[in-house]
Amino acid sequence: MSAKNSRDGHGRAISPIVATVLVVAVTLIASVAVSGFVFGVFGQGQNTAQVAVTGNALLAADFTGAGTTTTFTCATTSSLAYLTLTNTGSAGASVTAITITWAGGQTSYTLSGTCRIGASGSATATSYVIFPATTLITTSAVTLQAYTGTVALSNGAQLLVTGTWQ
Repeated sequence: MSAKNSRDGHGRAISPIVATVLVVAVTLIASVAVSGFVFGVFGQGQNTAQVAVTGNALLAADFTGAGTTTTFTCATTSSLAYLTLTNTGSAGASVTAITITWAGGQTSYTLSGTCRIGASGSATATSYVIFPATTLITTSAVTLQAYTGTVALSNGAQLLVTGTWQ
């Protein structure tokens, strides 16, 4: 046997205990990094929009099968038929579209202009989606009957709308 290969069974290998500790440590670090990415634990959670539908006054007389308009606007004060949107988050978002489901039909509405819901504390943190008196809906609305719908936001969120026609 050459002197180069004889070490009496004592090599410079890492002991099994140290190897196990290293594998566990690397696994823990990798799992924290992956979960932070997947669940958004790092950084992004503090700067998000938290928009909710906090009120509604959709007037049955304004939503008819004979209506001509499938658009909505936004304002900082309520008027006509409206939905109230409030943001309690630290970032703003914009409304991109709305759907209302009523009497087995679903009608989509598009934005006319801009509809930015500002961050909490801003002048636009509470905004109103305004529907005109000539709003088209598949089947004319009936006072005191329930409707549902969604408000789509620029950040991908879908807000649920529920209420009764007034």
